[in-house]
Amino acid sequence: MYAKVMLGLLGSAVLAFPVLAETVTIAPDRMLTAGEKRVFVLGLYENPTDDAVLQQVAEAGFNLVQAKADAAALDRLKQHGLYAWINVGAAIDFSEDQPADPAKAGTTNQRQLQSLADSCGAHPALLAWEVPDEALWNCWYGPMRWRTELEPKEQSLKFDALDAALVTQLKADQAEVQRLWNRGDYAAAEELANGIWRKMNMDPPNPGLNVSESAQKAATMCAGMREGYAFLKRIDPRHPIWMNHAPRNQKAQLAAFNEAADIVGCDIYPVTEYQGGHSGLADRSLSTVGAHTTYMQDAAPGKPVWMVIQGFGWPDIEEKPTAESRAKNKRPTFDESRFMAYDAIVHGARGLLYWGTAYIEKDSDLWRDLLKLVRELADLQPVLSAPDAALTVSVSLAETWGTCDRDVQILTKDVGGKIWIIVANESPDCLHYTLDGLTGLEGTLYGDSKAAREARVLDGKLRLAIEGHGVQVLEPRSGK
Repeated sequence: MYAKVMLGLLGSAVLAFPVLAETVTIAPDRMLTAGEKRVFVLGLYENPTDDAVLQQVAEAGFNLVQAKADAAALDRLKQHGLYAWINVGAAIDFSEDQPADPAKAGTTNQRQLQSLADSCGAHPALLAWEVPDEALWNCWYGPMRWRTELEPKEQSLKFDALDAALVTQLKADQAEVQRLWNRGDYAAAEELANGIWRKMNMDPPNPGLNVSESAQKAATMCAGMREGYAFLKRIDPRHPIWMNHAPRNQKAQLAAFNEAADIVGCDIYPVTEYQGGHSGLADRSLSTVGAHTTYMQDAAPGKPVWMVIQGFGWPDIEEKPTAESRAKNKRPTFDESRFMAYDAIVHGARGLLYWGTAYIEKDSDLWRDLLKLVRELADLQPVLSAPDAALTVSVSLAETWGTCDRDVQILTKDVGGKIWIIVANESPDCLHYTLDGLTGLEGTLYGDSKAAREARVLDGKLRLAIEGHGVQVLEPRSGK
């Protein structure tokens, strides 16, 4: 039994891929293969309760939706022709696993994973398991937020009821905590912060939230997750395990955690451009999506990278957004969303998953834009899931006024012997570019109707102009 997803390739025959895949594998070129069909993942973190909205999701071309570990939830997605992924939660971390009832086999976490595999692992809609979100980053984020943001505020709220002389001393202690923190003397800063609570005759509320211990906690969790990964792979070798990171942490840290996954990636939400601090890299522009894709790939050589893309505006997830925040932090436009998607693709992403749509209205411009964009990407499924072309192509730029520190990125795809070229301009300026090395494509006419661009390969070169943060999907229209 097969559910058909419409994947028109610019006028070519409609294709279908099977939803009822018995085994999900990863091809040598990092593309997911389900039911003997290569699949570029177009995922959604939101699982709409409204069937009409879920039908919109399926019709737009999404092929993967996050689901609870529930047979009915999986049945519902299958009925809409959608795959599912399930988060296994803390059960994957064996670092603090406890023995189960002596009368029962296995530890607590082993039994939890076995239960998940037994109840959902054989379901035809299941595509992948997921480990806890941003597991590595959360080893650092909780302690950092407590010690640098929440703790000083909570302490200061207690000062009004204290003797003035004591308050003066405590404020001096807080200043010293900040000085120690700035010097990197984290353990000393944390001990002094705990002392402030004791001077107020209170126990420190979160004595275990220590940045000085984060590295060791991360190492312990990493080892535990690798054990859990090995166990889950033994009991269910048919489904890959996916790990999403924050746009943070060093490559060595990421690489260690990535041993506990088959597919990796990170979430990165840069709109409104330059105003947020979500990117952990120097590039805070839209092109940070591509930069983080490469960063993730470097930390997981040979593994697929799925990137989690922005499906919201920052005020949408604020508890009490102000008018100023809404005016300053706009939602992504269609062009921004389109660029971010293709920027990840040209940097080698094998899937895109959208987060934050649960916080936006289903009659909003952003929701309609995302449905439109995913429809475009789904129509290109035969291109996006095709093998990369065996070409070595160089990119050069014509002289212009800018520094061009962010420039034109390309990806070539071999679609049944036809070479397609996907181009993304990471610069905000229009650039004139030349592709050199198009061996065997002499005379081929390339064009992109959406970008209204067309050029022919001459002397092994293709010359075109592309708008700032522009995208071109160059189809071979004639010739080889």
